[in-house]
Amino acid sequence: MSNNLQYQYTFGATPAPVAAVRPDPNAPLFASEDAVVASLSNSECVFQVKRTGDAHVMTFQVLQALDQCREFRTLDEHVARIQSTIPGLEHQREAVMRVLQSLIERDLLISDARFTERLATATTAAPAPLRAIFVRACDRPAQLERLLASISDYERRHRAGRHYVVLDDSVLASNIDRHRDLLREFARTIGCKVTYVGPAERQRLVERLGKAVPQSQAALQHLLLPQAGATRFGGGRSWNLALLLSAGGRFVLFDDDQRLPLRRHELARSGLDLNPTQLPFARFYRNMEEALAAGDELAEDPFDLHLDVCGIGIGDLVARSDYGLNRESLRGLNLARLAHLSRETRILATQQGTYGSARSESAAWIYQLDAAGRADLSASRDAYLVNIEAQFIWQGTSRARLSSISWFTPFAFDNSLLLPCTNAVGRGEDALFSAAAHFCHPDALVLELPVAVGHLQEQSRRRSTRSLQASTPRVNHFATDYIQRQFGNFLASDAAQRLGLLADIFRDLAGAGEAARITHLREYLNYVRADAIERLQQQFEVASDAPVYWQADVRSIIDANGRALIAKAPPRLGDWNEEFDPAACAQALRLELGELADNYDAWPRLWEHAREAGDKLLAGF
Repeated sequence: MSNNLQYQYTFGATPAPVAAVRPDPNAPLFASEDAVVASLSNSECVFQVKRTGDAHVMTFQVLQALDQCREFRTLDEHVARIQSTIPGLEHQREAVMRVLQSLIERDLLISDARFTERLATATTAAPAPLRAIFVRACDRPAQLERLLASISDYERRHRAGRHYVVLDDSVLASNIDRHRDLLREFARTIGCKVTYVGPAERQRLVERLGKAVPQSQAALQHLLLPQAGATRFGGGRSWNLALLLSAGGRFVLFDDDQRLPLRRHELARSGLDLNPTQLPFARFYRNMEEALAAGDELAEDPFDLHLDVCGIGIGDLVARSDYGLNRESLRGLNLARLAHLSRETRILATQQGTYGSARSESAAWIYQLDAAGRADLSASRDAYLVNIEAQFIWQGTSRARLSSISWFTPFAFDNSLLLPCTNAVGRGEDALFSAAAHFCHPDALVLELPVAVGHLQEQSRRRSTRSLQASTPRVNHFATDYIQRQFGNFLASDAAQRLGLLADIFRDLAGAGEAARITHLREYLNYVRADAIERLQQQFEVASDAPVYWQADVRSIIDANGRALIAKAPPRLGDWNEEFDPAACAQALRLELGELADNYDAWPRLWEHAREAGDKLLAGF
């Protein structure tokens, strides 16, 4: 317990081991409510449920018993744990059982059925219309041609007749012309409605929006247009454009190096995985042909699979057989860790895994796999040397999962209510968007489906070099982590107001003194690296039977992060020049956060104008 009033009933401590009881697989599971506790006397306390605010008076011994029931387990298991941990109750089974029954009647000990019942929504709102399927393209005609060919196959099979929009951020005139020609040919072949938005069209839209929302002209330049001399990845520009062109509706987002069909791994299972600490799921292949053929092609419409759940409430989700809750999915979970699930919760976006190339620039995550994934990674020395580049893989989840934020680009978005912009430049724009979206909509979550989309990059990438280095987050990763630290600190319900709060939060840090900004950057990098060391050491201890080459690389990563921890180097983030001294780092942080804050301030007016324009904005090209 930690101080809050006089006591805080929390779930951070490690529960006592469960006594040797064989649980009945058909018996209901129960878990205790999370609460704030204040002392009334030497023997009594008031137990105030966080979820409802209801207050209950109880003895400290009853509180102690509730503290042993934090995880979903059967009553027999709870009784056994209480008897083994609270002195004087070793031979009081019937008395303990009576107390637990009374707690159930008072709704302080919640059954799995009661928990599921609380998620049910009274009414089901009609989902927002699908505005379009957007494709982010940038100087990769071969990749766009492959993607459009796979969509053509999809349209011939399902005859959905959807609207496709290519958001072209190319620089080379030859690639711009080629992309436009590919889209025209696609339209002639399939007969679908298409829209091309290249640099010229984008410039005209910026001018049109600037006239409609004059106070946002400076932000529009940063949000949608490339900046002179900029060298960072600019995928956030087309992301922001898709958000404006779909405002008030839903949309789907492709990258040009992806491809249909969606596939389901043979190990995929139905149901909903609620474990927040579930390890990544991955499998490795000898070559790209094997990776692209892995799993089974979906028979159903891949877009409908996502759109059927994008924007719906959590109650509607768990009522479906493919995403239902069961005792297996709840067993052992702490009810306080599920506080983000309520009847107000809705699915803001959906995402999926990839087969083919990995979706991250680093492959450090491969050292966090479960035992089966680790065995596949390290099947032999030769296989391991190929697999650490994460070029021929299946990466995703084996069972549908809910999360507060997504570290990868979602596939379907519910943009019926204000979604925030993201940083126009830099890797990690997907995580930054997701964190800001959850800040604006605390009751909204991302649903990852146990399917994958093809991902075939234009060339093989050497990820192991970056994986073995000390963890050095990029600017967008820093901003993502900073936003996550603000979750739960604010009460406003209006998304635009909350985005204004986020702008003020960033300005607050940007406005700190130089020494304070340098200190903050150092503390952040130290935290990230210490966290990486801890997680890898835990994996190292668990995987004592792992091959020596796996162990050697894990030691190398731990050593690299350890040396970075004690080094007195300038606190540079991953996007910054290696020549930056501490003062330059502090200045860069001020400028980066200040620009993000300005964009967040301007965005609600731009989004609202786009929502009012509706289909007219997209029809204007």
